[in-house]
Amino acid sequence: MTAGDDAMTAPNIVVIQADQLAPQALGAYGDEAARTPHLDALAEEGAVFDRAYCTTPLCAPSRASMMTGLMPSELGCYDNGDDFAASVPTFAHLLRSAGYHTALVGRMHFIGPDQHHGFEQRLTTDVYPADLDMVPDWGRPLDQRLQWYHAADPVFTAGAATATVQQDFDDEVLFRTVRHLNDRVRANQDRAERGEDQQPFLLVTSFIHPHDPYEPPREHWDRFEGVPIPAPVHPQVPDAHQDPHTHRLRTMSGFDRPGQDPDAEVAARARRAYYAAVSYIDDLVGTILRRLDDLGLAQDTVVVLTSDHGDMLGEKGLWYKMSPYEQSSRVPLILRGPPGLVRPGRYANPVSLLDLLPTLVEVAGATVSGEAADDEPEADAEAEAGMSLLESVRRELAGAAPQDRDIFLEYLAEGTHHPQVTLVHGPLKLVRCPGDPDQLFDLDVDPHELRNVVDDPGYADVAADLRARLEERYDLEELEARVRASQRRRSVVAHALLQGRTRPWDLVPQEEERYVRGDFWAAFRYAKIADEDT
Repeated sequence: MTAGDDAMTAPNIVVIQADQLAPQALGAYGDEAARTPHLDALAEEGAVFDRAYCTTPLCAPSRASMMTGLMPSELGCYDNGDDFAASVPTFAHLLRSAGYHTALVGRMHFIGPDQHHGFEQRLTTDVYPADLDMVPDWGRPLDQRLQWYHAADPVFTAGAATATVQQDFDDEVLFRTVRHLNDRVRANQDRAERGEDQQPFLLVTSFIHPHDPYEPPREHWDRFEGVPIPAPVHPQVPDAHQDPHTHRLRTMSGFDRPGQDPDAEVAARARRAYYAAVSYIDDLVGTILRRLDDLGLAQDTVVVLTSDHGDMLGEKGLWYKMSPYEQSSRVPLILRGPPGLVRPGRYANPVSLLDLLPTLVEVAGATVSGEAADDEPEADAEAEAGMSLLESVRRELAGAAPQDRDIFLEYLAEGTHHPQVTLVHGPLKLVRCPGDPDQLFDLDVDPHELRNVVDDPGYADVAADLRARLEERYDLEELEARVRASQRRRSVVAHALLQGRTRPWDLVPQEEERYVRGDFWAAFRYAKIADEDT
């Protein structure tokens, strides 16, 4: 391998995350209109989890939850305006303690003064601010919009753009990612010359696309000229008495206003723009995978591809996320790694983004205490916060059924006035929110979640069992009190921090020393990664 003659003591890890990437818009998950050859190839070579869920369909709390292996309600990170405590261990802390070099490139939507959360290096700022700008108010009527609410406008204005904030950001993320991979090889070449062991690395690279606004580059928009992109399967808005949460989200975003309910033509254009943005992400991922190959790193690197949540894309009259429905709460999850570590194939058992931390801990041979493991990795395969995806694969291959696990989702942010909690248990999904009717779906017979069977006598025992499981885990009255108290506290702090001299928490990346400085020829020797074919 280019990085040196000695094999890595543990595999490198590259986690690639997109924002609002819905699995139903990927070729790897069965969409024939998608133009995602690189993601499809990754899926062919890796383990594909067909039923992977986020812990909450909203950016900041989903990412904080994924990093820590804790549910948002356990972490106290409820929404996009909630600070993420620096004292909570993340998988970056754990792998760094186990000897990994850890770096973050791109988006992670950390709120608060700690913009690293265990990463030794962070090479870009975030596309969104790190301050307490997006604190919800559950006492505020939803039609009294706050300026940061999702709006209907991006659906109506979707289309190709020559340049956007999001394109600029993702282009920079790609550049920094490729250069950082070069730098890790350079560092290990230098270690080899000094007779030191190779250092494995964790690199998390995180893009903002295909998050709205749906404004892809022209090149990717043109790829879908004449392509029959599927329309929403069920664009009709559910009955308000059966599903008030959907109507709250539509009110909050303005889709219930006159002239703001997208017709079929508007929806088709927005969906084309989304598919084009997904194709753009596919190109970025392809560049990263090629660089791993070019540097001789691919054989010693575990690659994880996922997202923080999905996108409704017009189903049930909804766009964006924030909903417990499958299109919003499911995420793509693909794992590729060295033979003997990752078993390629498709896996049906439900998994969660909570499972990423114990997965990386197992891959690294670390422990949840942050020390290197002396025993086999299986000893720590199932951490308290989740289950290693490798362990989930082992169980499924051994014949364990999906009913072995409960997968929980929470929604504690804008667009509701009370906590919404969801339990996925095998093919069944129960959604509860105080003041709303319970919703129970059997995804085996009703994959589009059109028939609420909570009052069906044939599901009475199942509904009672799932309610008991949720009630055992959640005291919704106590949780609501905590969320409302948190909103009040943060609103006071946010208002105060806008007065007088302000100090944003946004990361200002430090400029790295590179190129020729000091010893003239040493800089050239250090920076060179030889092309083995010349």
